[in-house]
Amino acid sequence: MVMIASYLEEEHVARIRETDDLERLQVLYREDLVPPPRWPGDHIGPPGWRRTPKGEEEFLAMLEEAEILYDFPRGHVRDLVRVAPKLRWVQASMAGAGEIAERAGLQNTDVTVTTASGVYSGPLAEFVMMALLAHVKDLDRLRRDKAGKRWREAHTETLRGKTLCIVGMGNIGRAVAVRARPFGMRIVGVKRVVREDDAAWGYADELYATRDLRPALREADYVVVTLPGTPETYRLLDAEAISGIKQGAYFVNVGRGKVVDERALVEALKSGHLSGAALDVFEEEPLPEESPLWELENVIVSPHSTDNVPGLTNELQTELFCDNLRRYLEGEPLRNELDKKLLY
Repeated sequence: MVMIASYLEEEHVARIRETDDLERLQVLYREDLVPPPRWPGDHIGPPGWRRTPKGEEEFLAMLEEAEILYDFPRGHVRDLVRVAPKLRWVQASMAGAGEIAERAGLQNTDVTVTTASGVYSGPLAEFVMMALLAHVKDLDRLRRDKAGKRWREAHTETLRGKTLCIVGMGNIGRAVAVRARPFGMRIVGVKRVVREDDAAWGYADELYATRDLRPALREADYVVVTLPGTPETYRLLDAEAISGIKQGAYFVNVGRGKVVDERALVEALKSGHLSGAALDVFEEEPLPEESPLWELENVIVSPHSTDNVPGLTNELQTELFCDNLRRYLEGEPLRNELDKKLLY
């Protein structure tokens, strides 16, 4: 029994139903029982959305029969093990599913969790390149001059020859590297463990293990963080690490906000130690109105949604889920299986 627990367009639901030629799958989906999307591809829905009492009863009846879940069900994360006793596998709709799997208490169960890793990598990498290009070409100055009708000739800079340190060489980090290399950037990657046969060598000129983060940061003109939020990565970019970044470097975070000590980041931006930042994630979301990040002119604030691309997100999500469904039915290894100890 497969249950779709977040919104999907009917065309994608139909693709999931058609996955199994032998019709071993029964797919449960009720659009009225899942949060309505705030935009195409949204799997969270409006903050105040609730099921009716009757709808909640029907939703729980579906969960009780589910062996496979597409996405974590709204309102039933912390009690998931209890309300879905037959559950064997959850396909998450997010790449960083470790935190929610932990909240659901799945770490010490035999329930498999797979992530949407790779689905969002391209759009996130495009956001990174937008920020790097806007910084190196001083887009803010051009906009100010245009607004003031000032014809002010000046020199410009280039990404060619600049060092880009990517902290986290998973799918997102590799997507950034692929897009940065044609600009002539030197790529330095940081990952938990570095091996001689590591596939990440195909994307970076140098690789550093996480324990050697400091020397990797010292040589970077641009630092891009793509790490998931885990106990191991919590505030990995702390005040000491941020102070060790090269003077005038530019900082981008498209991983998780809790990886960075936000207060230390703000101080580095205010003092000029860092020349600017582009942030899609924050320690607290939504970003509080009192956060100084709103006021800093050298900071781009994106509300953790730069990877939401209507028409693409759910298409790629469905493609991944259907492939994993076929693998599940054939007893083959699933793609993007979460390591429930490392939480990524």
